This record gives sequence, C-alpha cells and structure tokens, in this order.
Amino acid sequence: MVYFTIKMEDKHCQYFVKRKKRYCRMTVKKNNQFCGEHQPNQNEIVQDLSKKRRIVCPLDSKHTCYENKLAKHLKVCNAKVKVDSLPAYIIKGINLGDIDLKQPTHIRLSLIDSSIVNTVIDKINSAYVHLPKISEIILSHDVLTEELNNPTYGHGAKRHLLQTASLLGHLENSKLIQNNTCFIEFGAGKGKLTYWLAQVIKGQSESSLLLVDRSSHRHKKDNKLKNEDNPLNVKRIRVDIADLKLNKVEDIGENCSIVGVAKHLCGSATDLTLRCLISAKEDDKSIRKISGLIIAFCCHHRCEYSSYVGKKYLESCNFSADEFPILCSIASWATCGFEKNAKINNHEDTIEQQEKLENDLKTFKEREEMGRKVKMLLNWGRVEYLKNSGFNCQLIYYTSVDFSLENVCIIAKLCN
Repeated sequence: MVYFTIKMEDKHCQYFVKRKKRYCRMTVKKNNQFCGEHQPNQNEIVQDLSKKRRIVCPLDSKHTCYENKLAKHLKVCNAKVKVDSLPAYIIKGINLGDIDLKQPTHIRLSLIDSSIVNTVIDKINSAYVHLPKISEIILSHDVLTEELNNPTYGHGAKRHLLQTASLLGHLENSKLIQNNTCFIEFGAGKGKLTYWLAQVIKGQSESSLLLVDRSSHRHKKDNKLKNEDNPLNVKRIRVDIADLKLNKVEDIGENCSIVGVAKHLCGSATDLTLRCLISAKEDDKSIRKISGLIIAFCCHHRCEYSSYVGKKYLESCNFSADEFPILCSIASWATCGFEKNAKINNHEDTIEQQEKLENDLKTFKEREEMGRKVKMLLNWGRVEYLKNSGFNCQLIYYTSVDFSLENVCIIAKLCN
C-alpha cells in the first residue's frame, strides 16, 4: 500500500485510493492521519506500543479489523453467513431459472474457430433487420433542476443526474407514479435513484420505497430520507435478487401496487429482477399488482443463459444454447472503446500510419455496431418475455451516448 501525507483542513483520511483516483473520504480520530481501515500495519511504521494492530478479516480479505477486537468483529461482519436466521423472503435460487441449462459466462472468441464466430455474426445480422427502430426520448424532471444547475459538479456526477432525471421523467410520463404504490429499486447500491424518486412521490398517499441490494454500502442516500420532515416509509433489505421471493416481504403493503425501477442493472441481474416480478404477479395467493417497471440495462456480456428470460426469442432467431456465450462476448464490443484506444495508442505521423489508423477505425466501428446489435437482440428477448406475461413494453434511448454508452431502458406497464 502507498501512503501520502498532505495537509488537510478537514479531518479525513490521507490515504490515496489508486483505484478511485482520490483520497479516502472516511473521517479520522483526533491526531490521526488515517482511518482505521488504512492505518499502516506494524511492519510499515515505527514500532509504537500505543498503536493497535489491524489484521485481515478471516471472513473477507477485502477489509481489516483490530486484532484485539476480532471476536466482536466476527459477530457483526457483513461477510458473515447468517444461515439460521434467514427471513421468509429469502429462498435460495428461486429466480435463477433453468439451472440445468447453465453455459460458460466468459468465453474468449480468439479460442473459437473463426467460422463458428462468423456463423453467429450472420445470424445476428439476419435477426437484427427484423427489429423495429427504437426512439431516442430524453426527458428530465423538475425535482432535479436545481441539482443539475449546481456549478460544483463535474461531468461524471452530472451525467448520472441527467440519467436519473430522464428515468424519473419517463416514470411520471408513463403514469406509473400513483397513490398506494410501493416503488422497489433493484440493485439499489447507495440508493441515489431512490433518493430522488422520494422527492417526486412526497405528495403521494400511502406510497413507500423498498431498496434491494445484496451488499452493504456506506454513505447510503436513503439514510437521509429518514431525517427529513414527514419521511416516507423507506425500507432496505439485503438479499441477492436470485433469492428474493417478493410476496414474502412484509414491508410491502398487501393492497398496494408494485413498480420496479433500476438504473444500470448489470447483466443477469436484469433477468433475475424480471423473473422476481413476474413470479410475484403470477402468485395466486398475492393480492398485490405489479403495475409496471422501468429498467436501464447494463453489461450484457455478463448475462447467463440459465437465468436469461428471452431464450424462446433467441431460439426463434435460430440461436442455439451453445452460441449464447459467443453472443455475450460480442456484446462487449459495444462498450470496450476500440476507437478511443486506437487513437490514444497511435501517435505516428507518417502517411502509412494514418492510413492504417483510418482502416482500423472502420473495423472498430463495425465491431462496435455488431456489439450494439447483440445488445438490442438480448433486450428484445426481454421485451417478448414481458409481453407474454401481460405487459405493454417499449425500448427507448433514454439518454445520449455522450453521457452513457449503456443508454437503453425498457418501460413496461401491465395491460388493463
């Protein structure tokens, strides 16, 4: 680990996190330079008996704890497996789908015969020509106007706010914001989408918010909602979407409607969410109604055949199960930045090099276009799944590619 000493007026940790290209934002105790997690160990500093030694947590090597408090830490560690006290809504693997049809999730195309890859590409082109064109509809919402005009935000923060504003705009435009509704954010992370959604629904009668995520996060935005005047009913549950039985969650009112939302739900998590919602809809014992959903897609290369909900659609396009990992690998071409990397790595000024770069860029654009075609085919399989389950669906470009290459979302409403 590398440590940097800088003068800081506020008492925050002075450890530089290389992966995030910034300093740690945790506060520190008086007269300390580093937070507990980033304290140098006994081998990196001068021996000082007043300093307590930190060791790697035996349950999760990604964090540390004080050696003399190990027993106490193991009782509350987030990595602890709680087998004896699982809530009723956790049923292992309930949304995993056809586990007997599991295929490799990662496959290197360079190890596959080129004729096989070319055959798959021909099928992609044949299927893609039958897809309807989707529209770019970029909306906003008044609740984020002031925040978007904040001059202190950089490009990264603003692009996330713009995406959130568009999703909220579509949520309202689709008339999915109604009284007596439970809005569920799947893959909630720090709950930023839920936070702004809460500002939108403050005036809604008997509405609530439920956040679902398998990890425990620091600096959660939903914590701020509890401190606001007239707080909404906000609940967070820690569960893998693969194991979530939605009708068993007691915090969802029995007579309320349910609307699912998600921003950049990664790979197979989208399919797990769709299975979770449709399972709740089809449960005869449930008197709740799945009104609709809005999900922004992400990371199609991390989809899994066993849980993917659009198998029947791919079969109708003549794709076999063995070709699914190839499709996912080709999907990664859409977002891996061929063109950008070529321009960065090529600094020669000769005519030959310039011509080579131009030819490479044409090839890269073709590959990126092929990746986008695969992503659209995978998305359309999800559309067909929802249509067969009684929903009206549409795919749209909800934000510009300047702000996100993952700029497609699905909007679904239950047919009346």
